[in-house]
Amino acid sequence: MVETLPSEHRPAAGPRNTVALGLILLFAAALRFYWNDVEPYSPADETRYLSDTRALVQGGITSYPGIVDGFLADPARWVSPSPLRWGYLSTASLFCGLAHDVRFRALATLSTMAGLLSVLMTYLVGAELLSRTAAIFGAALVTTSPLQLALGRRALADELFCLAFLVALFTLLRHLRAERARERAGWLIGWIVATTMAFAIKEQFLLVYPVVLLFWWFRSGRRLTPRHVLTWTLPPLLYASVFCLLSASVSKFFRVAWITSSTIGAPYAMRYQSGPPHRVLIDFLAIAPIVTVATILAVAFVALRLSRCEEGEWQLLLLFAGIVAAHALLPSKNLRYLIEADPLARLLVASFAWREIRIRGLGLPTVVVALVINGAVELTLFVTIFVRGAVYDPVTDTVLRALDMLPR
Repeated sequence: MVETLPSEHRPAAGPRNTVALGLILLFAAALRFYWNDVEPYSPADETRYLSDTRALVQGGITSYPGIVDGFLADPARWVSPSPLRWGYLSTASLFCGLAHDVRFRALATLSTMAGLLSVLMTYLVGAELLSRTAAIFGAALVTTSPLQLALGRRALADELFCLAFLVALFTLLRHLRAERARERAGWLIGWIVATTMAFAIKEQFLLVYPVVLLFWWFRSGRRLTPRHVLTWTLPPLLYASVFCLLSASVSKFFRVAWITSSTIGAPYAMRYQSGPPHRVLIDFLAIAPIVTVATILAVAFVALRLSRCEEGEWQLLLLFAGIVAAHALLPSKNLRYLIEADPLARLLVASFAWREIRIRGLGLPTVVVALVINGAVELTLFVTIFVRGAVYDPVTDTVLRALDMLPR
């Protein structure tokens, strides 16, 4: 279940990169913990997460069948996060149990920590696909991402999902370039575990899983063997199997899955999350205009100069574009669903910008100035939309009203 790829020499990160990454992480931590101050929390999804987490902390794993039965018996709960998300609920209950704190703030702190680790994982993924300088640049861009900052202060599963996605991507990349059989096997096991957790944190990972597999296929030299197929089926099978064990039922998995899929046409989704495919682009422009415009330029540049771009760069474009397209074609659109695409977009921008800066003979001071300008714009928008505007769900209506672009 492994691929044989040409050996790729990647020198260890130099002291400058290490120091730069350390400073970025310190700044990212300061921003995220400073704004971990939400009051009050939502009576919808956040309250459901807290209620189920509290039940697991108090009753242990044996309380899971009761959570599933309670969900199935109450149609009013069907529009809330379902017990299919055993990965989030188990992580949240473990975190709250260790912290001896089962409150909204504890769940929000879990999101904060996942958001901080996502900055680190963005760098690690970028260092596998791009140059280390571009990876540093990309991590710095993620530090001030309004979407990352906003979801990192909520008692929701989105930041943890973003982290699981990045870990799965990183373990895949390390598996594909590993030279020793034992090392390849170790990274493959890591990928299976991380991918299973991505499914278990948010079942919507199923929508982008084919895109991830397509990325794997391109990255591994466009090979497809029965071992690939077996490997690729393991994470969804493990995800379903663990749920069946936790709920002590096989049929309940299909019942809950059917109910969950039917909520796409729920009144809230139809009223606030419907629209044309380019709606997600408009929403990204509203909360992160500079990075979004730069992403469009980077995508166009890589697409037009495909044969002259680095392999990792156009494969990153394939992954990013596939994820965005999958969500853009859904009848229900929400920036929260695209949290995993945000770091990929910023890595694309970083690679594009760093190449253009070098071509024009400009140096690192230009990068610093660009980061400061973008960071100032993004932090201003984050405060305006999510802090002062108190936007909970970043859909077009709430975001544009917070920016006074729609009448209140």
